[in-house]
Amino acid sequence: MHWRACELGLTVMTRSQLKTYLNRAIEALLRVDKNIRAIVLFGSAVYAQKLACDLDLLVVTERKRSQGLYLDAVGNLPIWVDVIVQQKGEKLTGPVAAGVIAFGKLVWGDVNAVREVLDRMAVPTFDEARQRILDADDYMRGAMQLPPERSPIGHYRDAFNVLFDAARMAAMAFLNTEENRWGELRRQLPRNFGQRFRRITEQLHVAYFYHGRLPDDVEGAFRRWRRVVGRFIDDLETARQREQR
Repeated sequence: MHWRACELGLTVMTRSQLKTYLNRAIEALLRVDKNIRAIVLFGSAVYAQKLACDLDLLVVTERKRSQGLYLDAVGNLPIWVDVIVQQKGEKLTGPVAAGVIAFGKLVWGDVNAVREVLDRMAVPTFDEARQRILDADDYMRGAMQLPPERSPIGHYRDAFNVLFDAARMAAMAFLNTEENRWGELRRQLPRNFGQRFRRITEQLHVAYFYHGRLPDDVEGAFRRWRRVVGRFIDDLETARQREQR
């Protein structure tokens, strides 16, 4: 979500702007739906405020109205706002649920309403982390197969970010935790692994994905970082196995 907003020319928000735009978005949503029970902010505006240039909101309501109604409500704000609307009694799944569980911050309403639509996530496994590397391969292949008139930049950025996510999942598996914040994971990892994870985060997640500072040889860099992340996962799993002996 973040890269789309930034590619549209939006700039990173100050802390004051973020608060102002968030309040305006909440007010606008409450005007169009009187049955809203909770609003949750998630995504980069929570875990990377200094880099955020958009807002991701989950709305939990008693009775869902037209999706367009919610999007129109926040359409006049000078930033990109994504609104996910979930009706009471329906479970939220997939990447959005993962993002809300990991980084969600209740900004209006009843936290129990949010809990009703979420299922807790299990701690990821090392095999699932490796699967994310394969997902990153899919993004890279998709970028290379795009016709000349379409820009592959978004796919490239996503490919690098999914590699980062593979490393993050491996860190969670090693620590046996549902904690998903990369800063906290880095602090909990042993020093050597923490330094390696920091390098992966700063390059793949921050430089390539958020700031869009892609290398000249994107495909070559992807192959190199793929090996780096793969070794990181293998080494974490080996260290974990040694601890358990």
